[in-house]
Parts: sequence; C-alpha cells; structure tokens
Amino acid sequence: MAGETKRDDTPGRIEPINPAALEARLREVASQVLPAGSADDLEIRHLLRVVLECSLLLNDVYSEDRVRRIMQTESGLLNRLVDKLADDDSASTPEGQGQVLRRVRRLPDDVRVIGDKALFDLGLLGLREVRGYDLEELGARAYRTASDVLAMLADDRRLKEFFKQNKLLMLPLEEEVVFLRQCSDRFGAYADILKRIHSPDGKAPDPEELADAMRGMPLMAAAAEALIDAAPAVQDTEALVRLETEEDPYVEAARGQGQSEARLSRDELLSAYERIILFSALDIERLRDALDATVIDQQGAVQTLCDEFSLFAAGTRDLRKPPAYFLVGPTGVGKNLLVESLCRLLEGVWQAEVPFLTIEGPNYTYPSDINELRGATRGFIRSDEEGILTTFHERSSKAPLAVILVDEVEKAHPQLRRFFLSILDRGTTTDNKGTVLNFANCMVFFTSNLGYSDAQQRSAPVGFIDEEARASHIDADVKRDLRKALSPEFVNRVRMVHFERLGRDSAERILDVEFQRIARRYHEVHGLRLVLDDSAREELLNRGFSPIYGARHLAATLEAVCNVELAKRIRRDDRRPEGDRRELVTWLREVRAGQRAFDADEAKQRVLQQARAHLGYDTLHIRFADGEFDYVPYGAGA
Repeated sequence: MAGETKRDDTPGRIEPINPAALEARLREVASQVLPAGSADDLEIRHLLRVVLECSLLLNDVYSEDRVRRIMQTESGLLNRLVDKLADDDSASTPEGQGQVLRRVRRLPDDVRVIGDKALFDLGLLGLREVRGYDLEELGARAYRTASDVLAMLADDRRLKEFFKQNKLLMLPLEEEVVFLRQCSDRFGAYADILKRIHSPDGKAPDPEELADAMRGMPLMAAAAEALIDAAPAVQDTEALVRLETEEDPYVEAARGQGQSEARLSRDELLSAYERIILFSALDIERLRDALDATVIDQQGAVQTLCDEFSLFAAGTRDLRKPPAYFLVGPTGVGKNLLVESLCRLLEGVWQAEVPFLTIEGPNYTYPSDINELRGATRGFIRSDEEGILTTFHERSSKAPLAVILVDEVEKAHPQLRRFFLSILDRGTTTDNKGTVLNFANCMVFFTSNLGYSDAQQRSAPVGFIDEEARASHIDADVKRDLRKALSPEFVNRVRMVHFERLGRDSAERILDVEFQRIARRYHEVHGLRLVLDDSAREELLNRGFSPIYGARHLAATLEAVCNVELAKRIRRDDRRPEGDRRELVTWLREVRAGQRAFDADEAKQRVLQQARAHLGYDTLHIRFADGEFDYVPYGAGA
C-alpha cells in the first residue's frame, strides 16, 4: 500500500486468497480438532466467511458501548430493547416502520459481527483480550446474545415475517437461532481450528510462529467496502413498505367494476406481481413437454392448461378471480397426476413453494360437512377452531401461486359446489369468524369421472360395433350426465378439460415412466442397475392395465413386483458388516432437538451413505417364467 515501508519478510507480490483451497484446509483441520464426522458443512462455511470477511473490516467493531452491553446485558434488558423497537410509536407510518425495521435488522448483525471478529482475532491474530475482556468469553457471549435477540424477534409475528420476506439471514430464522447457539458452544474449538490452518501438521503454533504466518496474509482488495453497512437491503425494505400506498397500473387492474375502493391486500398484491414475473419468464413449451412426458397421452388437457398460462405471463388475467378447471375423464387416466406434476414442476423451476390443498369430494356428503372448510358456526361443536381454508389461506396468500384440488366432486353434496361459487366469482369467501379469505392467487381444479363409471362403460355397446362408435356412445353419455349433475352457474365458471381414454400403447409408456422412477431410486441409493425383461414387462401390463380401469393399478403392481420384492432380495444379499449406527442416530437426534442446525443436503448424504447395501453384483434382471417373477443378478461377483 502507498506510504508503507516494505518489510523483508513481506512477499513482493500480493496473492489473492483461494477460497476453495482455504475451505479444503479448514475441512482437513476440523477433522482433527472436532470429533470424527461431527463437522457440519454449515460450520465450515461459517469459518470460511469469518476468515474472508473479517479481513475486510477496517473499523473497530469493539466499541466500548458494544462490548459492555454484551458482557453485562441481561435477558430482561434485551427484552425491553426489542419490545421498544417493535412497539415504537413511529412505526404507525410507512416511513416510521421503515426506520424501525432498519434498527431491528441491524440489531443481531451488530452483535454477531463482534463474535466473528473475536473468533478471527483469537484464532488468526493470536490476541487474547480486548478492553480487558477475554476474547474467547466475549466471542461466545456475542454469538449467544445474537441468538437470544433473534429468538425474541422470532416470537414477534411482524418481525418474523419481515426476516422471512427479506431473506436477510443465511438460514431460516429458527435455524439461524440454533446455529448461533452452536457457534457459542463451540467457539473454543473454532478458534483452535483457525490457529492450526497455517501449521503443516495441523498443530497449534506458538504465538511467535502465528505472528510470522500472519505477516504473509494477503491484503484484500476493495477493503473500503465495509461489511456492516448494508444500505441496499434497507432501501429494499423501504420500497416494500411504500408499495402498500403507491398507485400503479396493477393496482388499478385489481379494482373491480363498481368497486373502485376494492383492493388486494399487500401480500396478495405482491403475490400477484411475483406470479406475473415468474410466468413471464417461464418457458411454456418446455413446461408442456415435461407435462407430456409425465402425463401420458393427454396432450389436449396439457395444451389447455399451457394456453391459460400465457394469460398469466401477459398479465392480462383478472387479478381478483382464480382460474377454475373441471377435469373430466375415465378413472386412471392422470387427472390428479396432471395437477400434482404441475405443482412439482413449478416448484422446481421457481424454487418456491406452491401450496397445495386436496379436498376429497366423497368426504362431503352432507350440507353440514362444509363447516369443515370454513369452520363451524358459533354454537356448534368446534366453533372455536379454524376451518381448513383458513389454515390454508395463511400459506397461500404469501405464495405466488397456490392450488386447490377438489377430487371426485360428483360424489360430494351439491352444497360443496355452491360453496365454491363465491370463490370462483369474486375470489373470496368468509370463514366462521367473519374473516374474508382471498384466493385470487389460486388455481382451482375439480375432477370427476361423470359418465365414465365402471357400470356405464361395461354397458356401452359391444360386439359388431367398432371402437369408434363405442367411444361416440360413451361421449354422448358423458355430456348427458354432466348436464344433469352440474348447474349452469357452476359450468359457466369453470373451463372443461376432457381426458382421453388410455389404450394399451399408453399403458406401455406409463409402465416405462414408472419403472424408470423406481430404477433411478435404486441406482441413487444402492448403485444398482435394474433391467426389465420383455417377459416381465408383458406380465406387468396384463396385471396392471385394463380398458375399464385404465392404468390405475399399474403403479401399484409395479411397486409390489419391482420395489417391495427387490427390497427383500437386497436385504438378503447385503454383505455389509453389522456396523455401529449409533453415531448417525445421535447426530440426527441432536438436529431434531435443536442442538445442531439442520442442513437437508448433509442429512441426506449421511443417511444414504449409511443405507447403501454392499452387494456382490451391480445389475439385477427382472424376468417372468413359470408363473412367477424371478430376479437374476449380474456383474462383479454375481
């Protein structure tokens, strides 16, 4: 740097830190310091962040006021501080709310950065104390205080939602609390890891060796950009607060005819905005191809839905009304599968939850059963409990898109369809406490096999009448039954989507899709390749498919033959020695008890590694001969 005298022991050229190499070194040393297998990925990433980001700090975070508060503050004082911030009178205005949220957002960060800096100074710089306080005690208390503050914020619903929506934490709020407590408990071990990363043998160096190592530590570019001040996040917060009061074209679009004052709530409006953006960026053609590959031979139904998505993308659909679809077709042709697959695909592409609610029509055979949806009326049993739709609304109102599926609606009392008329017409309904529930961001699906019942299909003309005439006869019965069962006001509010009957060719494609799903799972967990012979494939089709029932039983037949029986075979052939699984079980129990932060990827990796069978073969052929299925191993050692 300009103006500095170059030391003889300082490298002539500044080398940037290699994060990948540093992470590998941290993992190596952590395996020596911590008990075997107990170093989480979250802990390694935390230590890496401490080393890299604390190198950027130019200002002194150990202000006398901060340090004194951490070392002397009791929980009662923290409670009063958080309550004062949350209940500040200035929060009654949007501008005041922004000021309050800014201070709340800074509170845990201001405490946590002291823990990070204490860990950096103790582990890498070899300092022992600051302002008369022991650094190890200060760092551990800083992390513990930060976790206590966050836990208090999590108890306040307004502040909890603020942290969730603005994604200011590395982990979900509750998991961040757990992880900070873990950092407090393991502060000494973390400092020991940082002390050892410069030592070739992983042993802690003496203070002079550590000082020599730190003289060669590279300077970081852009150091002037201090870590603590996060102004962009604050600006985004203020923008979200102002959004509720600003006028723009989409607010006008949310107004109804004759309802100039009607507006969507803040959450509902933000969900509508997000939905428009997500659908505008969605590749509709690829989505259609993915649905076609999952829901076999129902191209017409898939295309109908994809056409509707173009309206979402264009932003021209009425934001106040949910689109509704009536899926009608024979049993076992993929009506429910289409809706479920759509939700999974959108969640995967958007990386966001699509809340899903299934309402089983046969469970609503009496008019009073509707109370389960909106909650029982005052004076009736369980009138103090929320209805199903009230609970679902809490999740769906904050999501860009949600789905309600009313399955086998023809088997429910007509009152169920009448109940949904207000939702389809205005997007809203009222629960038992008088709260208006808005489902404008939902897609509502009704499924039915009206006209396609077993008895009706069996009674259709057979014999010399060809298949085309038979299909025409059944279609006429379907239309007649729909006119009888559905009221005009209901039909006018839904879009009919007809599903085709499945033939033998369709069943073969479905079998291939379902078998590949099972085969991928066995390859992922056990490294085992499954091969289905033609003989077994033909027998599975004979057992699982019929023109009347469609492919309803095909998946169940595959599950029994190609999954359950295979699992039994693998268990018999497993050559894995009886190992001690108590260590993994203990780790899982610690995570469940909140003693460790939960990392889904790491948990999956550990469990799959423990569950993998040790087999003497890598391929298993499934055959059918002499009236039974046979499983023949191939490969090394078979």
